[in-house]
Amino acid sequence: MGQGGAGLTARLAGHVAEVANRPLTGADTEAMRRLFLDNFIVSLWGITRPAARQIAGWSRRFAGTGPAMVLGADWTADPSVAALVHGTAGHSYELDDTHDVTTSHPGCAVIPAALAVAAETGAGQADLLRACAAGYEAMALVGMAAGGMQTVHRGFHPTPVYGSFGAATAAWCLRSWAQGRAVMAADLQRLWGLSLSQACGSMQFSMESTGGEIKRVHAGLGARNGVLAADFAGLPDVTAPLQSAEGAYGVAGIFGGPLNEVTPGAALQIHVISLKPYSCCRLFHSTIDALREVTDGFTRPVEEIADILITGPRLIAEQHMTRAESVMTAQYSCPYIVGATLAYGPTRYDAYGEAFLTDRRILDLAAKVRFEVDADMERTYYPRQFATGVRMRFADGTTRAAMVADSLGTARRPMGIDQIIAKGDGLAHQGSFPTGQDLAAVIWNDAATPADFARALNPR
Repeated sequence: MGQGGAGLTARLAGHVAEVANRPLTGADTEAMRRLFLDNFIVSLWGITRPAARQIAGWSRRFAGTGPAMVLGADWTADPSVAALVHGTAGHSYELDDTHDVTTSHPGCAVIPAALAVAAETGAGQADLLRACAAGYEAMALVGMAAGGMQTVHRGFHPTPVYGSFGAATAAWCLRSWAQGRAVMAADLQRLWGLSLSQACGSMQFSMESTGGEIKRVHAGLGARNGVLAADFAGLPDVTAPLQSAEGAYGVAGIFGGPLNEVTPGAALQIHVISLKPYSCCRLFHSTIDALREVTDGFTRPVEEIADILITGPRLIAEQHMTRAESVMTAQYSCPYIVGATLAYGPTRYDAYGEAFLTDRRILDLAAKVRFEVDADMERTYYPRQFATGVRMRFADGTTRAAMVADSLGTARRPMGIDQIIAKGDGLAHQGSFPTGQDLAAVIWNDAATPADFARALNPR
C-alpha cells in the first residue's frame, strides 16, 4: 500500500499498528466493555429521538445490501449504512462518551463502524474489542495532533473530523484480520489519507437557535466515512496522501493547528475517556455536581432560590448563555441546564425534550441564572479540566457556593458499572428496550460474539 516517511503520521501509525496487533490486557478489555455498555445505552436513548428514527427509516432503501443490523429497524444493510444509523443515534441525546483533550466523542464513531464491519467479517469478541481500542487510539492521537478546541474555533466539529480516522482504523483492523493479515503501519497511513478527505462537520449548528439536529448526524457520518475509507483502502488504484497529520493540508493544517507533536503514552486512550451521567454539554456536568452540593442533593425547595451565579471559563459567556429554542440548544444552554436540573433532577433526560422547552418551572429558574468569568477557571480550563462554580442566594439572604473541577464520569471520578446501567433506567418509559442489566450480561460474557452484541442492542 505504499511507504510513508518518518513524520508524525508515520510514527502515530506505527504506534496504532502495535496496539492493534497485540492482545488487550485485562484492564483494557474491562475498559472497552464499559465503553460498549455505555454506547449501547446511549444509542438506545438516541434512537428515541425523531431525527434518529427518520434516519433509520431512510436506510430502508438499502435493506438487504449487507449483513449489518440497522439500529431501530427490522432489516440489515451494508456496514456503512448501519454505522451511519447507529452513530447518529449514539450522538442524538448528548449522553455519549468524551475524549476531553480533543473535545470529541469516540464511541459514537468507532463502535458503530466496528460492530457493523464485524457482521461482515465474522469477527470474534476479542477482535472486536481490540479493533475498537485501536480505533479510539487513532481518533484520539490524530485529534491531539490537530487540537480539539482549535478545531472548534476553526468552525469544524471534532467528532466527525477525527471520527473518520477512528472508525476507519477499527474497520480496517477487522478486515485485515479476516484476511489473516497483521495491521501494518504503512496501511494505516494510506487509510488515514483516505479518511482525511472524508473528514466533515461544520459547527454552524452551534450558532443558530434552531436547525441543530444535523449535529447528531455528524457522528453517523464519521462512522460511515470510516467504513468507506476502509472499503477504498482495499482498492489499490485509489491512492491517498501519507501525511494526513503534518501535511500542509492535513488535519492540523485544515481543521486545527498549529500542529502538536504527540507522543503516545504507555496506557491506551480508552483509559482517559469521560462518560456522561447527564444529558447535556460536557462542560456543565461540573455545574450540575456543584448544584448538587449547594442544594444538599437537590433537597432544597426551588421556591427558596433567589439568584444563581455560575462561574467558569469565558467560553460559557460566548456560546452557552443562550435561550433554549430546540432540544440541541437546550442541552447547550447554561440557564436551561441549570433550570431543568433544579426543577426535575439531573437524570430526567426527557426534561430536554420538546415538551419541556416552554415549561414555566424550568424557565423561571433559568431566568435567575447569571454568569461571571472566573480567571482561575479560565486558566485551568481545557484540556484537562472543565471546572465551573455555583453561588446560590436564597430568599432568606443566605448564600452557598461550590466549585467542581472533576465531575462525575471523568477518568478521575469514574462511573461504576451500576451507574452506567442506571443511565438506561428511563428507557422503559420510552418504549420496549433492553435493560442495562441485559446488555451488560451479554457484553461481559466471554462466549458472546459481535453478532450477539448486535442482537442484544437491537432485539427483534
